[in-house]
Amino acid sequence: MPASSKEPTLTRSQTRAQPAQQTRRAAMQNSRTKAKAQPNVGTRSAAASRQRPLTRSVTAANRAQQDAPPTEPKPASSTPVAPVSSKPESSSTSTTSDTSSSSSGEYSSYDETEDELYPQRKAAISDLHELPTVDGACLKELYTDVASDRIINAFLTKSSLYDSEKRVWVDIPQETYPGTDLKTAVIKIVRSIIQDLGHSKGIRDVIDTRNTKLPHIGDPTQSSKPDMAIKALGPSFSVPCASTIGFSNIASVFDVKCDADVRERHADQLAVYNRQIFFHQLNRLFARSLLITETRVRLVHCDRSGGYKTDWLNIHEDPVTLIRLILGLSSPREAVLGLDTSIQWTIKNGRKVAGTITTLDFHRKRVKYQLVMGRPYFVAPSVRGVGTVCWVAKDKAGKHIVIKDSWRVDIQVPEYTFLEKARGNSGVAWMFAYEDGRVQTKALRPGNFDFDAPDFYNRTMCRVSMECYGAPLHEFTSQRQAIAALRDAIQGHWNLLRAGILHRDVSIDNILFGKDGAEEGHRGILIDLEMAASTGGGPTSRVITENRFGTYLYHSIAVLRSGRDERLLLPAAHDYLDDLESFFWILCHLLHGYEGVRRPVPDAFDPESLLGRFENPQVASATAIKQEYLATEGPSFAPPSLFWSDACVELCEAFRVYMAPIVKAKGSSRFRKNAAIGHTILQDLYNNINHHYTDIISFFDTALEKLVRPGGEAPRREESTSLPPTPAAPGGRVGRTSGSSPSTPVTANLKRPREDVLNAPVKRRRLADA
Repeated sequence: MPASSKEPTLTRSQTRAQPAQQTRRAAMQNSRTKAKAQPNVGTRSAAASRQRPLTRSVTAANRAQQDAPPTEPKPASSTPVAPVSSKPESSSTSTTSDTSSSSSGEYSSYDETEDELYPQRKAAISDLHELPTVDGACLKELYTDVASDRIINAFLTKSSLYDSEKRVWVDIPQETYPGTDLKTAVIKIVRSIIQDLGHSKGIRDVIDTRNTKLPHIGDPTQSSKPDMAIKALGPSFSVPCASTIGFSNIASVFDVKCDADVRERHADQLAVYNRQIFFHQLNRLFARSLLITETRVRLVHCDRSGGYKTDWLNIHEDPVTLIRLILGLSSPREAVLGLDTSIQWTIKNGRKVAGTITTLDFHRKRVKYQLVMGRPYFVAPSVRGVGTVCWVAKDKAGKHIVIKDSWRVDIQVPEYTFLEKARGNSGVAWMFAYEDGRVQTKALRPGNFDFDAPDFYNRTMCRVSMECYGAPLHEFTSQRQAIAALRDAIQGHWNLLRAGILHRDVSIDNILFGKDGAEEGHRGILIDLEMAASTGGGPTSRVITENRFGTYLYHSIAVLRSGRDERLLLPAAHDYLDDLESFFWILCHLLHGYEGVRRPVPDAFDPESLLGRFENPQVASATAIKQEYLATEGPSFAPPSLFWSDACVELCEAFRVYMAPIVKAKGSSRFRKNAAIGHTILQDLYNNINHHYTDIISFFDTALEKLVRPGGEAPRREESTSLPPTPAAPGGRVGRTSGSSPSTPVTANLKRPREDVLNAPVKRRRLADA
């Protein structure tokens, strides 16, 4: 959600679309991919992709590539209970075979070793998932209102392009051979159809882009060269900075291949184009492209639930459908193209200079706000999933607000439900209006689509209007500012819990600074309640955390150890202790990830670094490292940068010592062999809920008192990096289990599930908000 937007100086204030961490690792580990293959997905260079972006949470980036959404929330008591089954998920890297008609789920070795576009397709399919193929007859249903049969048949009768008696497109060669210019023939037909039937009045044009590189978002070294593009003018399109055509000013793209050469990978390449159209045109609801041969056509559609591919349709036998497809994909009406026309820009010299967004206000009346063009905003770095885009706008009084668009699965409780309930609580984002049910992805699919497919989840678009706050936590300008914001976010979390809401997605990106001069309690704002859950007034979400989503950096040890491969532990509901532990890992991220104001530590997330090991893709390793740091090591074993003062390091140590016995006790409560006493152990912990918050907040208050003193933020000296033993916290408040239970064993769980698995609701991402 917003950092100055969930995105704007908003917590997702970067304007770089980034591939999921999971995809990056897979690409780097693929030893068969030759050096000439282009770097990972179309958004970042290989070198850049190896470095974790410290300007935002990797949780966001990972979740961006969302998969199966939350499973049906399962009631859970404070006593550990058995897990519930969830809807099957498909592999995040499943792809179609390199054949013209079938799909085996694997690419041929040619793709990986010879095809330089393979990494792009691999990333697109990782994001969108494998696109199911539907009967091409559905193409006859599309764009039926763009032109009547009478008008199209009249065009075919008078045009020299089509022979109605022989039922063939005259200029398209029936047999291809070396030197046959099939692409030029198809471009001629497409251009004639648009000119004669498109009514585009010059705002749509067919461009031969075979030799034109269309740069990908965030990384100019990545580009695509579709065979032709429909260049567009209008309130949603802008001319790219370094060229006259790019993904920011095209309505759709077409590729042309010979029947003898066409392969499934060529259809998947259209998904790469569609994905880039989404990233460059932030008001996209869906994107479509065509693959045409000398005899056939097929379409690839992408939206927030993934997408689909159609079977082939004969273009000679059914010229009417081909014409309608071309007219629909070049329509002068932006809504037909798949654009959200409630967001429009004023274009000057080809560039967006102003814009508006229309939604509902507090009184449920439609209102138009002016977009703040110079203010960064957040965009999810993936197509499938929550698809969050945060816009910064201003009302009639000139006050800045954040308007957040996102997509939830049917089973998910709308975020605005929790934001309404949280109104009036300090330390939590304040919402003043919402607009639900704007679009559903199932309405974008053809009638013959299999809506019961295990990998399809209908998503509904919702728009929420909120107060605009400051920058995200990682953009701190002083130690005191960072610690105060984290302290007030913990207070906000407690306020939420007392209102019956558990956040369940505590990360560095979900904490914003309050407004300038904010008082205590408002210096840090907890945002993004998309994954929140109701507690019924208790300490837990009553939802079993079976599927981990996103980065491991902020996950509690209990959440990390929630997979189905765990044999020694009973599953347990996500509770407030998991979130408190996440706040501890955020503090660790600050201390070990930054060596100054807006100065991330170089290689802070190198696989061998402390933070890199916290994010080890093997959950067993990540868990073991976290357990060791929390139980025995802490900042004295791995000293943070000298930039951080003694007060901050002492705070981290006090927090660690306090949480260690709590985490240990909670782990003991889940032992299957201790199932009989598990409930008692948890109850002992939960009985101290208020003490846990007051004790932890007191640690922050003590640190802030030191930081405000003259020289309180002074960098540490080399000799002060070794901390004296820290006395046990006000007890750790763990009751009879304190210090008595063995550390919980770790079992291997090598498969890292997809990011958007909201067993709780799926979460967001922060990307190049363009």
